[in-house]
Amino acid sequence: MASTYYHLAQVNIGRARGPMDSAAMAGFAAQLAPINAIADQSPGFVWRLQTESGDATSILPYDDPSIMINMSVWETVDALRGFVYRSNHAGVMRNRAEWFEKMSEVYVALWWIPAGHIPSVGEAKERLEFRRTFGDTPLAFSFGKAFPAPEAPEGEPAPCAVNFDGRRFFLASNTSNGDCGAETRFEYRQDGRRVWATYRGGSVRFGSLVAIGDRDGRLDMRYHHANASGEIRTGRGIATPEILPDGRLRLREEWQWTHGDRSAGHSVAEEIAG
Repeated sequence: MASTYYHLAQVNIGRARGPMDSAAMAGFAAQLAPINAIADQSPGFVWRLQTESGDATSILPYDDPSIMINMSVWETVDALRGFVYRSNHAGVMRNRAEWFEKMSEVYVALWWIPAGHIPSVGEAKERLEFRRTFGDTPLAFSFGKAFPAPEAPEGEPAPCAVNFDGRRFFLASNTSNGDCGAETRFEYRQDGRRVWATYRGGSVRFGSLVAIGDRDGRLDMRYHHANASGEIRTGRGIATPEILPDGRLRLREEWQWTHGDRSAGHSVAEEIAG
């Protein structure tokens, strides 16, 4: 079942046996547009990486120009699996060795993102590297060991009195048992009733949160992140906003880890001007 709060992102890379206009890649090039069209029309499809040409073959994720990247977002693992293995895309998978060299490192990663978030190439590379380093975890995994979507607030998103879209925050203070600090940056987005944020910096390698707002602007949040040591941390909190004299927002959060010692804490985040 699709989640109101989370979608599934995927990245896979390959080292091509030649330029896209070469004889070695002709078979792949001929199938690219039809396969992309199937993806676009597949149940549960949300987004895919592409340029104005309609594909991502001109995007170079690494210094090696032979490495190509594919990225997309789906509502569920089953939706992505259906496209990959039960559509004409399966033929491309079977013939992959004709067009791409065998890679010695992990070249596929799946991860959960807040619904509405569009992952960047840099984010995808980071998740891929995380899976290479730590194997399958809830923050980067494979079809063979897929993890469920992270915990989310109960119920449907509600209208939120405060507009969080495009606002950026830093932590002015936090209790000592927290991971986030002054160098952590939160980037909030809002689409109608849904509020979410991605964050990184300081002791946090990468993370995301989803939230339900109420008529007073309070956010009931669930979050998960990887810290600098690669540990996966999960938690929940209630953030109460206040408007500062200069018009910026301040968020006072009472939070609790939902793993480990389940200790609680409190923090204050302030909006970054400009």
